[in-house]
Amino acid sequence: MNIITVCAFGIVSACIIGLVRVLRPELAVLAAAVAGVALTTYVIATIAPFISFIKGMTAESGVQSYFVLMLKALAISFCCKTSSEICRDCGENSLASRIELAGKASIVLISLPVVQQLLDIAKDMMG
Repeated sequence: MNIITVCAFGIVSACIIGLVRVLRPELAVLAAAVAGVALTTYVIATIAPFISFIKGMTAESGVQSYFVLMLKALAISFCCKTSSEICRDCGENSLASRIELAGKASIVLISLPVVQQLLDIAKDMMG
């Protein structure tokens, strides 16, 4: 990931959004959302080779299911954070909070099999 590109994109986007806010205020939120989603997509695409490398390493060590769970949780957190920030930019703080709550609940739900495995291990160790 070229951090200079990311920073330049952010600065140029902020300038364009400021200009749009003056000329067509109703489109400023849409422009900010598009810029945010584009930047998030670029970052995710940039780290894809790293994720593939780690996925291969975890497959060899036998902990791939935990890594997949971690990736799902990371994806949920990225999506919810981006969505909630867009809602906050629109002035919808309550909606943003509900999106974050839904993301946290989703992460808890997908981690239940791991909790079950840990409880089984603890039960085996105790008796």
